[in-house]
Amino acid sequence: MRSLERKIGMLFVLFGIVLVAGLTLQGSLSQHMIVHPIWRELLEASTKQYMDTRRLPPPGPIRGWLVGRSAPEADMPAYFAALPPGFHDEQEIDRYDAVRSFAVLVTPVGGERLVMAVEITDLEDFQNMTALWSALLALLSGIMIVGSLLWLYRSMRRPIQALAQRMDELDPEQPAQRIDTHFELRELHDIAVVVNRHLARVERFIERERSLLDQASHEFRTPIAVIAGAVDVIRLYELPQGAIAPLERIGSATGSLTEIMAALLYLSREENGKAVQQTTQLDALLAVLVEDHEHLLDGKEARFVVEQMEPQWVQCPEAILRIVVGNLLRNAAENSYQGTIAIRLADRCLSIQDSGTGFDVVAAARRYTQALRDSTRHGGGQGLGLYLTRRVCERFGWTLQISSSEEHGTLVQLHFPDTGEV
Repeated sequence: MRSLERKIGMLFVLFGIVLVAGLTLQGSLSQHMIVHPIWRELLEASTKQYMDTRRLPPPGPIRGWLVGRSAPEADMPAYFAALPPGFHDEQEIDRYDAVRSFAVLVTPVGGERLVMAVEITDLEDFQNMTALWSALLALLSGIMIVGSLLWLYRSMRRPIQALAQRMDELDPEQPAQRIDTHFELRELHDIAVVVNRHLARVERFIERERSLLDQASHEFRTPIAVIAGAVDVIRLYELPQGAIAPLERIGSATGSLTEIMAALLYLSREENGKAVQQTTQLDALLAVLVEDHEHLLDGKEARFVVEQMEPQWVQCPEAILRIVVGNLLRNAAENSYQGTIAIRLADRCLSIQDSGTGFDVVAAARRYTQALRDSTRHGGGQGLGLYLTRRVCERFGWTLQISSSEEHGTLVQLHFPDTGEV
């Protein structure tokens, strides 16, 4: 993932490369003007004109001299007399004269030599000045690029980091939180305003969901209480043997539904440090839950075996702990058909080892995640127990570990933090 600063920096570097390439091309073209073939063609034309008219050109940009029979003229550079026949460009003449620049054509004429020359000193000076200004422009552009990158680093990186820090400091447990929108950059201010609007919408949505849950819980409590009361009244009468088991299932389901409603209400409220902390004696509750789930092994060659039971207190309401441990016991019982289900409570860890056939942990993790998604979208079903287990572990900082193999069945370990002990 590339950062915005890196992309802008690469754009500036590309701009610098294009600028340097353009200046280099400009310098090459200006140098080409000095050594352009036009100077040779011009001198050759002047030489041909002399051959036709036997008259040297008048003093001007192009000068001509005859060298050989008489002493060189005073206005001719002395080293012209030593030049061999042929064309001599500015680069070659620089070896003889570092001050002035010429293009020279030496042509033999009888026993003499005709020297035609054009002075291009002004043109070369202009070319050198242009090259100097180009170099200064390139240097200035490089300084501007580096300065622009430093400016971007200071004016964008730090405010963006400040915005990220302000967003990171938002506490989901604290309502009505907003991001400070005071930024020098208008764009960051707009982002902060949009984030605050989103936070407001999320807060209203959560409030609606919480209100709906509270209202639904109150609406459900009345029919559940009526069913539970009716079950208690029916138990006072003498019933046929076949009606006892269904009545017990109704009573058990009513009690489970009451606990689930209480757990959902508890989990729907964010943690509050001022709330009274409740503690539960897990070893006593575990003994009751094992006895309550023994009916799930009826007709099977399997049984619960409590191998170790150390006294332990957990900082959690009893209804919440009952749901989590009950789910673990029920899963072990439903997947065991023979052998033992070993239960240990020691070193702040509850472990349940069943004697089932085991399962693929990776595939089960995928099914578990999908079940959680389904439970949050549709609710109810087996996903509700998984959802409650996940939320409870997140709320109280518990760690749930599951390992499985076909030879040894499934081992579930629920670790409790030391802070829960009283």
